[in-house]
Amino acid sequence: MIVVAQHCVGCAFCKLVCPEEAIDVFGVAKINHDRCKSCKKCVIWCPVEALKVVEE
Repeated sequence: MIVVAQHCVGCAFCKLVCPEEAIDVFGVAKINHDRCKSCKKCVIWCPVEALKVVEE
């Protein structure tokens, strides 16, 4: 599972790189886990490292 840390700056870059359109940004990123396929593109491209992969 991918989670958003408190230091998300709301730049929406993660939303742009998500191929599943599983991220919305309303001040900070919010991941729709039903749509997320855990490709980790958002994690790789986040400029402030606000997205993390955690074990469920």
